[in-house]
Amino acid sequence: MKPTVASNNARIIKVEEDLTVLEEKVAVLDKQFTEVMAKLDIVLKMSRVLVTMVAMTLGFDLGLEEMM
Repeated sequence: MKPTVASNNARIIKVEEDLTVLEEKVAVLDKQFTEVMAKLDIVLKMSRVLVTMVAMTLGFDLGLEEMM
């Protein structure tokens, strides 16, 4: 069975609709990825602060022990 102009046109329209849906999904995924990366950046910064605080506390304790 040979494809007709009408059937080709219908297939083209369906592909365009599918492409529009995919573009919308990619836009949502891009937004979610950006949000996750921002949250990860905050977690990394908070962990650096925590590690610094722990290191300072250990260093302070070690300093007091050496003085005594």
